[in-house]
Amino acid sequence: MNRISTLVLTIVVSGALVFLGVGFILWLLALPSKGKALAHDAGVAHPALFAHRGASYLAPEESRPAFLMARELGVDYLELDLQRTRDGILVAVHDDTLSRTSNIHEVFPERKGDSVDTFTFAELQQLDVGEWFNRTFPERARKSFYGLRVLRLQEVLEIAETTSPPIGLCIETKRAHRFLDIERQLVEELRRRGWIKPQGASGRASLIFQSFDPDSLERLKVLAPEISRLLLVDEILLERLKWEGVLSAAEKLATGIGPWGYGWAFGPEWSGRAGRRYVPTWPWYTRAAHRAGLIVYPWTIDDRWEMWMVRLAGADGIFTNRSELAMEVFGRSPSSDIEALWQKIGYLHER
Repeated sequence: MNRISTLVLTIVVSGALVFLGVGFILWLLALPSKGKALAHDAGVAHPALFAHRGASYLAPEESRPAFLMARELGVDYLELDLQRTRDGILVAVHDDTLSRTSNIHEVFPERKGDSVDTFTFAELQQLDVGEWFNRTFPERARKSFYGLRVLRLQEVLEIAETTSPPIGLCIETKRAHRFLDIERQLVEELRRRGWIKPQGASGRASLIFQSFDPDSLERLKVLAPEISRLLLVDEILLERLKWEGVLSAAEKLATGIGPWGYGWAFGPEWSGRAGRRYVPTWPWYTRAAHRAGLIVYPWTIDDRWEMWMVRLAGADGIFTNRSELAMEVFGRSPSSDIEALWQKIGYLHER
């Protein structure tokens, strides 16, 4: 074996040993964990897989094919962001504006920077929310994604209700301070459709509320105390409250917390308003949350190595754009024939 081959082999072996060593240390630090018992008490699968905005690696986020694909892959929860139109319709949209995920610059060029709540539902229906995905991710583009429309909450509920029992939903009240009484509107709609059952009913938790806004969670707790709630944690909230303050707030308002993963902590999207870079997914943070009686679901975990890391660190599940990868990594199913699933749900292979 020549010198270069020996060097390469040494580097590979050393890297593998370091990776395994870090994993072993994380595993030791994560034990013992109360997460599984806490999840059981809450009626939540352990570990739980949340399809972040649907199967949003494979299809345009929060679109019909994204939710349908996540459902077919077998995740535990479809995750969606809730906003409200000017005429009072609850819709699944993440961003404040439509400029990133639609062709608004063509349809309403003078309003491309306007927030979702300034549009009527009929106006939103004029937007194509699939074309941007095909343009941005040509290797995953599909002709059938063109012409996709913004979904109402009711349409997402219908997708979830086609399984028996219904696939779970995790609904985030997005920028809730902009939408007066949106929590009451949401709870009333869910009660009407049977998603919120009378107190005392047992079984798997098919519904979870979540928010970065503690005030919104507090309103949801009053309106529907029987539904599990997650306090989502971003760098701004952690900078303001510190870790102990986050846990204290979550203990009062929530069943669990949603901190960010390792990738976000070191990524370019990190907010400059945070004084320093935190990594709240380390096992000692997870153990502290468990001691406080809180389940832990990091976001948004998309790489195989990071899924492996958070599992070893004691997380109780993940939010992910990569539902198809998470199902494999978490041992929930073998690699799926994605093309067969697209055929099944009606989104053909034409590109």
